[in-house]
Amino acid sequence: MTTENPPHSNRGVVIKKEEINPLLSMVDYIRVSFKSHDIDYVLENVLHLKKEYMQELQTGFYGYVGTYQLDNIKVFYSVEGDNRGILIEMSGKGCRQFESFLNWRKKTWFDFFNDCLEHKGTFTRFDLAIDDYKTYFKIPKLLEKVKNGEAISKFRKSDYNGSYSIEDGSTGGTTIYFGSKKSEVYLCFYEKNYEQAEKYNKPLEDFPEWNRYELRLKNDRAQVAIREMIRTKDLLNVAKQIINNYLRFVEKRDTNRNTWKTSEFWERFIGDVGKLKLYMEPKREFYEKSRNWLKNSCSPTMKMILEADEALGNNDLSDMIMNAELSDKQEKMLNVFLAELGDMVC
Repeated sequence: MTTENPPHSNRGVVIKKEEINPLLSMVDYIRVSFKSHDIDYVLENVLHLKKEYMQELQTGFYGYVGTYQLDNIKVFYSVEGDNRGILIEMSGKGCRQFESFLNWRKKTWFDFFNDCLEHKGTFTRFDLAIDDYKTYFKIPKLLEKVKNGEAISKFRKSDYNGSYSIEDGSTGGTTIYFGSKKSEVYLCFYEKNYEQAEKYNKPLEDFPEWNRYELRLKNDRAQVAIREMIRTKDLLNVAKQIINNYLRFVEKRDTNRNTWKTSEFWERFIGDVGKLKLYMEPKREFYEKSRNWLKNSCSPTMKMILEADEALGNNDLSDMIMNAELSDKQEKMLNVFLAELGDMVC
């Protein structure tokens, strides 16, 4: 049976339960820098996007002085002589949007990684995410095993958070963090179905069982992972190797932790992950935040004026719309709304 509301994905896609693969992996965040100051060259030869469809902002982050952006795909630039050069940044939503361009060009993330390295790009952050709909294990169970000393890891610490309902004591989802946010490798495991239920203010039962495992890699670790993925063309296997290298759950037996056997659920999870391939979920929509703001904040007011116009025989609403002047930013957004994907790529 097909579910209708709400979406089973933080990317606004309704998923048919019978079509869900048990494990999916995706690129979830990218930050890659270039010593070059030639913004046109980077846009055309790395992102393959036309500059005329991107908004230019005279502000930036991380010390950069300006930004070219296409919604959640951002390119920061610095002044001549600043060794920061150019930085490409894509959030999770930006990665989904960029996949629509990759799809149109019949390219993959591996092609993009190659383009970056061939043009002397350096990955300073790279996030992978694994969506587990089979739920090989329960996150609260992992937490108990950590507390019981049944986790063997290269990380020296872990942290967690969760919530409880004051009314009935029910849990609101558990998140476990492995490592430090300042380190070059950081893992985050959490119950995605709880997060989505809260986000959309829907009953938990409306969502499938769903764990999310996130790997956040920085600097040298990110660069090594990218090169290995290019070599193997297998993102999931690299993700598995990273997780397996840093973390293992075991069954406590005696005082010698070195002899403790790996938990069966962990062996099944690690083994099955290696059989999966790179997953892409292209997203064509851009500037949804602005449309949602219009819908949620302005629609009631516009409806009120429209109903008043109909009752009084006026045209106030249509006159306001016809006489409004679009800003440069809004003109850019309109161009992107109306453009085909092929118009924006080069």
